[in-house]
Amino acid sequence: MSTQEQAAIRPLEAADDLEEARLEAVGFIFHGIIPVSETKKKAIKAGTNLLHFARCAKLDKISDAESAFWFRTIRHAKTHLDELIGESRWKWCKVCEREITQKILNER
Repeated sequence: MSTQEQAAIRPLEAADDLEEARLEAVGFIFHGIIPVSETKKKAIKAGTNLLHFARCAKLDKISDAESAFWFRTIRHAKTHLDELIGESRWKWCKVCEREITQKILNER
């Protein structure tokens, strides 16, 4: 991973890291189960493998067993998550998705 990519993607390993990312309210936060390569992929449990805006209130419910990553842009998030987890194995938080949709509708 290049230096520029490292600055755009950061693993959130401790609760303090997550709180700091949310306090800054910049970027996007993913939480979920990262599959171990070479093993069969398990079914995705509802409420996991979700991408949120950093300020999303639903982030309070993240389990300590889940991996979390902070991304600077949607482009970095999509590219990284598609490679790491798979294209159809993650999705937007429903609250955040509604917010994006409403923002697009308001701009018209």
